[in-house]
Amino acid sequence: MDYEIRVASLNHFEKIKPIHKEVHDLHVKGRPDKYNPTNNTLDFNYFKSLVDDKDSIIYIIENDVKIIAFTFLRKYQTAHRETVVKKEYVFMEDLGVTEKFRGEGLGKLLFNKALEFTKEVGATSLELGVWEFNEQAIKFYEAMGMKTQARKMEIKLL
Repeated sequence: MDYEIRVASLNHFEKIKPIHKEVHDLHVKGRPDKYNPTNNTLDFNYFKSLVDDKDSIIYIIENDVKIIAFTFLRKYQTAHRETVVKKEYVFMEDLGVTEKFRGEGLGKLLFNKALEFTKEVGATSLELGVWEFNEQAIKFYEAMGMKTQARKMEIKLL
């Protein structure tokens, strides 16, 4: 496969939207109680904040002129509280590979770029959230060496 990994710019916003919607639609299917179906899944101001912030980055993988994979990363600092160890970490806010290209190693390439970015910005860890229904993603992240650090639980009353 012929593709290129690069840092996204504002010019990539419209090209990322279709694959971002694909990822959103998976979440709508897995958790319709949490996610609304919509065609407008990516907010321009949010996207711009990632592009403009020196502590964040968007990596894309392009095949010819089409974006086939992306990841959104942002560096954070733990809360300034006496009870919490101070550290800087990178949070993977989003990762998506278009369905046609899943299983071809693109997620692994982006994950490795995320690790590189984490080291470059001096953060001590790469972190992310993943829904329990998304077993494929959980298996992928575990294969990349990630471990569960906490669980978010719920009880539905209605």
